[in-house]
Amino acid sequence: MNPTSGIRLAEDLDVLDREEIERLRRHNLDRMLDAARSTPAVLRRWPRLTSVRDFAGLSGLPPLSPAELAAGRPPHSAEFLLGGDGPGMVIRSGGTSRTLKVMYHSWEFNEQVSALGARGVRAGARRPLGRVANCLLSAELNGAFLFAQEVIRLCSARAFPIGSTMGVGQTAEVLAEHAVDTLIAAPGFGVDILTGVPADRLAALRTFLYIGEGLGTERAKAVATALPELAVRSLAYSATETGCIGYQCAHQSGTEHHVHEDAVVVEVVDEESGEPLPAGEAGEVLVTPLSDTGMALFRYRIGDRGRLSARPCGCGSRARVLTLLGRTAQSLTVDSETFDTDHMMGRLAALGITDPADCQLQVRWEGNRYRVRLLVSPAVPPGVTTEAVAAAFAGGLEIHAVITGPRCTGFTVERADPARFARTSRGKVPTLYEDIAAS
Repeated sequence: MNPTSGIRLAEDLDVLDREEIERLRRHNLDRMLDAARSTPAVLRRWPRLTSVRDFAGLSGLPPLSPAELAAGRPPHSAEFLLGGDGPGMVIRSGGTSRTLKVMYHSWEFNEQVSALGARGVRAGARRPLGRVANCLLSAELNGAFLFAQEVIRLCSARAFPIGSTMGVGQTAEVLAEHAVDTLIAAPGFGVDILTGVPADRLAALRTFLYIGEGLGTERAKAVATALPELAVRSLAYSATETGCIGYQCAHQSGTEHHVHEDAVVVEVVDEESGEPLPAGEAGEVLVTPLSDTGMALFRYRIGDRGRLSARPCGCGSRARVLTLLGRTAQSLTVDSETFDTDHMMGRLAALGITDPADCQLQVRWEGNRYRVRLLVSPAVPPGVTTEAVAAAFAGGLEIHAVITGPRCTGFTVERADPARFARTSRGKVPTLYEDIAAS
């Protein structure tokens, strides 16, 4: 690593035995704890750090919520800044939690994140990257575009920094003219390209690397139908706040990832009690990035559910495997009525809708009134009609009040390809979407 950082990363995590991985984890935890305890503002934020000596002690710290991080974010507070306010890059994330977090990452931490991203891509690649189109959002304090650029550079490939504003047609022209072999994009925009462009225009394309959210079953099917030979993989399991958390080896797909165990501590805890859960049990994912510069985030509530495997991956790596099981509950408040995704999915389960990626509830304001519609993918059962959903929602107090409230001008259920689901400005597809532009 950078000589100004004491963090050590393995060049290839998958060749290390468990003892070697544990040595790296312990070394990097010690470096982070030393940096945190020597920073007065951070120590005031976590006074119990004085007694933390190992991973068991770390698990005794209270989890950090997105709201707490947003409240203590720089420049308004230095309580998370290791060593104070130094040089680096500022990025932000509202995520799907709708809570704005501003991150002051150090250049050393950025280098660490880039190295992990490149290491992860190499671990899962069928062949080395050659010509790579970077179609991620390249503005609005978003770090994903620059992360992808660095990964491409570290993988010794040629980068095409297209961004996300050229549109499908112009992007396809670049891919075809330059025989681009790898596409990096958010799932929504990537699938638009892969399913909306004639296959002969994408003849050189071999790999699609997505990031920002899960691909989802329906979008994966659409890509496989359009381009059956295309390798589709996660670029990284990563977050603006924590940097890289996991990567996919050649044996993995979907929501499975190895954990970058030399760089992050991943815990799975009970969502109600916060107690650590044994391997194999599903719960809330907490992440502690191991860094001695930038920002200190101990046991950060990343907003995902998952489980750590009790068995090693078939690739032979001794790095633990994390399977993501969806987001923790996200809420929406409409006319003083608050409901969350768990609430909604619990009502829809009776109609056979169990995957949040198969639906999107949209609240669209028109002046001081609003309309509600539920978009459902073609994969849901045919009996899912407006009447059936309204009856199912009648059993849920808050969500029923939203679709029947005095300011609601109507509620409908419409079948739509997931490509038609609304996206945020960063290309993500939330389960609960509110258009407040006209409110």
